[in-house]
Amino acid sequence: MQERGINSTFRKLIYEASEMVFLADATFPYPIFYSNKSFEENIGAHLTDKSLVGLGLDIDSFLLKDKLIFVHDRNDYEFFIEHPQDVSSNHFLFYNGKRIKTQELLTNKDSQQFLLESPNAQIIVNLGGEIFHANTEALSLFGKTLYNSNIHLRELVNMFAGSQDWETWISSAISLSETHQFSSTLIRATSDPLILEIASKHLLIEGIQYVIFSFQNSFERVLPEKNLKDSSNFLWNLTEQVPGGLFQVVIKSEGEMKFSFLSKGIENVLGLKTEEIESFTHISMAISRVHPLDLQQVIMSSIASANNMEPWQFQFRVKSDLNSEEYKWIMGAARQQELENEDVVWYGFLTDISLQKEFEATLDESRRTAEKANQIKSDFLSMISHELRTPLNAIAGSIYSLLQDESIFHQRSELETINFAVDNLIIMINDLLDFQKIEAGKLTIEKAPFHLGSSIKQIVNGMTFHARDSNNKLTLIVSERLNFVVAGDKTRISQVLNNLITNALKFTDEGEVKVIVELVESHNGKARVYFEVKDDGIGIALEHQKMIFNNFDQVRPTFSTKYGGTGLGLSITKKLLNLMGAEIGVQSKLNEGSSFFFELEFEIAEIQVEKTSITTEYSSPSSSLHLLVAEDNDVNALVLGKILDKWGFTYEHVYNGLEAVRAVKHTNFDCILMDIQMPEMDGFDATLAIKKISETPVIALTAAARLQILDRIEECDFDGFVAKPIDASKLRKIIQEVLLERNQSV
Repeated sequence: MQERGINSTFRKLIYEASEMVFLADATFPYPIFYSNKSFEENIGAHLTDKSLVGLGLDIDSFLLKDKLIFVHDRNDYEFFIEHPQDVSSNHFLFYNGKRIKTQELLTNKDSQQFLLESPNAQIIVNLGGEIFHANTEALSLFGKTLYNSNIHLRELVNMFAGSQDWETWISSAISLSETHQFSSTLIRATSDPLILEIASKHLLIEGIQYVIFSFQNSFERVLPEKNLKDSSNFLWNLTEQVPGGLFQVVIKSEGEMKFSFLSKGIENVLGLKTEEIESFTHISMAISRVHPLDLQQVIMSSIASANNMEPWQFQFRVKSDLNSEEYKWIMGAARQQELENEDVVWYGFLTDISLQKEFEATLDESRRTAEKANQIKSDFLSMISHELRTPLNAIAGSIYSLLQDESIFHQRSELETINFAVDNLIIMINDLLDFQKIEAGKLTIEKAPFHLGSSIKQIVNGMTFHARDSNNKLTLIVSERLNFVVAGDKTRISQVLNNLITNALKFTDEGEVKVIVELVESHNGKARVYFEVKDDGIGIALEHQKMIFNNFDQVRPTFSTKYGGTGLGLSITKKLLNLMGAEIGVQSKLNEGSSFFFELEFEIAEIQVEKTSITTEYSSPSSSLHLLVAEDNDVNALVLGKILDKWGFTYEHVYNGLEAVRAVKHTNFDCILMDIQMPEMDGFDATLAIKKISETPVIALTAAARLQILDRIEECDFDGFVAKPIDASKLRKIIQEVLLERNQSV
């Protein structure tokens, strides 16, 4: 209530104030929608059209000014102006208005004195065309002709080149009250021709309407020299031939805005007829052709440019012609210059950019089509990867179960071959998904604290089985100076090293692969670390060394068990290192081996984390563990059940998230294995519900790439994650880790 009262008080003060105040809409014809009492008494009550146009104001009267003086009913009024501050503001505020004087008509004596003192040749004619007064400059310019009384203006016509055009313009200047400008050449018998700029304006003297003509010399010397003529012809041809149209706008110190020059190209840009170009003088005539949705922004950008004295440039739509409802796109640009008399001249151009806009629209449509196609590709890869992982999971689980059975020892070699093939398929699927995410710019590098030295040892230690299986020796040489915690993406560093080590082992037979990690320097809270993976395998020829980092390229493309793959491993490695701010290098010789190396800079973390235990042997979880398996696929559930049976675990199987939540309410489980994609309720929602009623650890099982669902996994507070096809040893390790963490926190 208090705020409303204050507002009402101010409104009353404004309404009763002695100074005049009114608000006008920012769109043509600028209707006055609010005015106070003083304005109504002095001006508003006498207006038939209550708008700025009704006041006799064109947009050039107030567009670029903060103060306005105008004449109404023979009185001069002064107002201050506040323009719209942004596109959302749609009105002009006129305030502190007051009457400053009442106009008085010039007497004959006044007009004669005015003419005598003018530096330009000037004559006054009545509406019949008879010369009423001429000043000294006019008498000097036109000679004895003007000394005779009652001389008609037509007597001067024959003195100008192109007299017919000049006479037509004179008739127009007399009959129409607007200011007119014209350029013509005065032919003089005793001297060179003279180009004159002629301007006309109506004026009232003792209640009688007259027209004053002013003649100004365009050049101090006109056409006497050939080079000036050549220059003039060149400039004329330039303005006529340049694409688009050139213009010059003069803004008088009192605010009047007029086109002082328009090139012929303006006709095409603004859809003018040839006969219209001469009368196209007021800036408002151009503004009236602007699309209503662009008009305010054109005005605002012009005001901002004028206030800051900066070049103006804008793209907007204008009518194809005055009577058309179709619009075309125009780009306008202009630069301003302030003259000594405080007038401002704008030099600019307008050009039709409709074709460019059509091209941009086509490009935009192509971009949307490409994005849609890319999304379809992404969805397809996600879908097909899930569909491929499901049968692979069944194969991998079954193979693992069979390998635990000693009764099929004679088939162990065949089973290990199948297992190796499945592993390669999984690697290829992961490579394709990572490649797609990197290309789409959706893969980001994390920064989390981890112990650098122990993490590297763990990564290499995890590859020892692969080394042994490929009949190679894997050696790690790591500096003891790396015994500190850094902030970085442990997962991506592991992926890079795994790719390089796997590649080295693949192309080495009964040899050695060395992993070398050294501290280069450490200062200012940062550490630079050198990584190298070196082998004594088959090597790479010099001409092929750049090719190996290309997408899908292989030096020896083949589907053999030994050298097969997608050709994306090294390409992804290079891209990941680039995202981490590093470049990978290679040195290699045929039959002597290869060396891949890079340097990474880490921030040394202020917090410390415990070293990761470096061991590949895990004590077996208690055989009395009771698990919940939430899996909608019968084959996957059967395979997972066989693995759990081998470990001596007991379990219950449910088919969706709702059943999992109900089971947790009625039974105590040691751990929950939760599939992500299930009907009724997915694994995400089920885990969120379970976390509200139980502290049982939940491990996510999914065929989707971890990168795609990483945010949801963290949001739902899963205790672990295992990708399908399930690696039984990894699953067992994670079960042990989450149970150990839970026991320690109890």
